[in-house]
Amino acid sequence: MTDVRTHLDRLDAADDIATVGERVHWADTAAAVAGEAARANGPAVRLPDTGGRATLVGGAFGGPDRLAVRSREPWARVGAALGAGHDASYLDVLDALVAARRGGTDPDPVAEPAATEDADLRSLGLPAVGGADVPTITLGVAAVPAAAVGRGGGDAAATNDRPAAVPEGSRTDPDAVRWVPVRGSIHGSDGLRLSVPTPVGDVPDGTRLTVALGAPPAVLFGATMRWLGESHVASAPRIARSLAPIGVAPTPAGAVPAASEVVIGATVGPETPAGPSGAPAPWESAVTTATLDARVEDVRTRTEPIVPFSPTGTPMSDGRHLLSVTESARLYGRVNNYWGVAPAEWLALPAEAGLGICLVASDVLYAGFEWQLANTLFSFSRLFDKVVVLDTETPPMDLGRAFDDVWVKAHPANDWEFSDPEAPAARAPQYRRDGATGANMYVDAAWDPRWDEEYIAPRVTFEATYPEEIRAAVRADWTDLGFDNGPEHDPTRGGDGSGTADGADGGA
Repeated sequence: MTDVRTHLDRLDAADDIATVGERVHWADTAAAVAGEAARANGPAVRLPDTGGRATLVGGAFGGPDRLAVRSREPWARVGAALGAGHDASYLDVLDALVAARRGGTDPDPVAEPAATEDADLRSLGLPAVGGADVPTITLGVAAVPAAAVGRGGGDAAATNDRPAAVPEGSRTDPDAVRWVPVRGSIHGSDGLRLSVPTPVGDVPDGTRLTVALGAPPAVLFGATMRWLGESHVASAPRIARSLAPIGVAPTPAGAVPAASEVVIGATVGPETPAGPSGAPAPWESAVTTATLDARVEDVRTRTEPIVPFSPTGTPMSDGRHLLSVTESARLYGRVNNYWGVAPAEWLALPAEAGLGICLVASDVLYAGFEWQLANTLFSFSRLFDKVVVLDTETPPMDLGRAFDDVWVKAHPANDWEFSDPEAPAARAPQYRRDGATGANMYVDAAWDPRWDEEYIAPRVTFEATYPEEIRAAVRADWTDLGFDNGPEHDPTRGGDGSGTADGADGGA
């Protein structure tokens, strides 16, 4: 079973997590420390002394930006969390998530969760994140009875007929429960105010609800993937099971991940007008949300619980990385199944760009294909309002190269195309918050397939530009000067790991 502790062990082995020995209080310092580590492209941070029972971990699913050469890739911790390896390639991560959407077998039922120690909600020391002045929940997963989830429409009679809890004989049945991403805040000694995807927000008062914190990473990905975009994917428990072996334990709300660090049992009450305290989570940009108010019935933890959290509002936060990778995988899978062929080499919504731009390295199947590809992507996702089409040779780990191609290969007068100003406002960018329509834009930064090879400037590389005697001298000097600190610093290593160091296109 791959739980949070196994994931942190992998980060320890990769030297990608640091422990802060000083006291870092949950109320006013924990989120700031995790946010600064993310801004500085540092490792994940483990905070064992926060004034609460839980050890907090920031950056467990985050990573550095791609604006410079670094010893770690932005998706390395996600690769470790998925079991693909800390050194997994970007395509390995995308392929694992695309395959998981079909789901696996049912999770294994267990008699009880690993969290068996009673606790007080306020004693956990959950961090105040995103400007909140109360404890908050960021990387949570909620379980609600499937039969209590409505289809909208406000049918009061139908709402009253829905069961408040899962029957005892079905409490480990994956079809009897819905797992959803959840953000929330704690009010008073036992009050929860939660943001959930809209269908779940329609459950009637009295419905049982379970919130899992520190759930296995596969569960976090499964719950997020299930609610992004189209609905013809497997259920969240089966998506999670396809990513890693997981067990589920019974609760009145249905099956919950057995290895969760904290399990909070609650009952839904009358809704209040206010939403949860703190900044919205990135996944809330991808789906419509509703607010649930709940009263906590019981809290159980594992011994010395560990709770990962996201410093929401920080550009390279865990939540933004999670949404970046999961939405990229969803679109990558859809594009490569849309035309009956697989034209896309890779696709990314860079966290560095706030998820407001989609980069896709694709074969150009025919004249005008770039325009069709861009419009297809706009129809599949409302997160972004800019698409950049790149040549397949552009590596996903080199964001600078991708944007360099925009200037080298795309003329603003010919290759920057704007739609009519009637497109719905994209949800990820921070501009156009008044709901007004605007224009989408795509940039064709791939060479025109109709051009002959002799008209395309060759890319300048270390191997192709200099004779062997100069290359040998550079390699020797590189090592003598102490710069040989890893393959990412090797002048013979290209952005795609092929052994060539890419520069700009000829003449650029």
